[in-house]
Amino acid sequence: MGTPDRLGPLIPQRLTVVTLGARDPERLRAFYKGLGWTTAFEVEGDVCVFETSGAVLSLFPLERLAADGNTSVAACGKGMRGLTLAINVETPELVDETIGAVREAGGSITKEPVNTDWGGRSAYFTDPEENYWEVVWVPPDSAMSAAIERAGGFRR
Repeated sequence: MGTPDRLGPLIPQRLTVVTLGARDPERLRAFYKGLGWTTAFEVEGDVCVFETSGAVLSLFPLERLAADGNTSVAACGKGMRGLTLAINVETPELVDETIGAVREAGGSITKEPVNTDWGGRSAYFTDPEENYWEVVWVPPDSAMSAAIERAGGFRR
């Protein structure tokens, strides 16, 4: 018996929603609003969804998210969990400007802006609940830039 013919992968290759389990939803919501991000909608006062280019960022109470995923809050950990989120910016200078805005909004800078060995510029910050974000400029002629363009939503 052969494999059925199909177009594309069995599971769609798309990322549409990133959900952060919030220990303090109000504080986390205030941080992202302090960055000037647009709220798409809020539910029950403790769920908040922000519009971003290409996907949405959802803040959901950690206890409820853990229960929904059949795990415990204790299993969720804190700090660097082997996962970072990235904000790609259009120029190297915008890495520095973005990090400045994050600092003003109360984020913790874990790596100041530096030029990378692959020709870009990068910095890292954490939100009030230690979710790690990279702010990065990727050279427009790079393979990563082309992949981001193909992924959609982010246009220079």
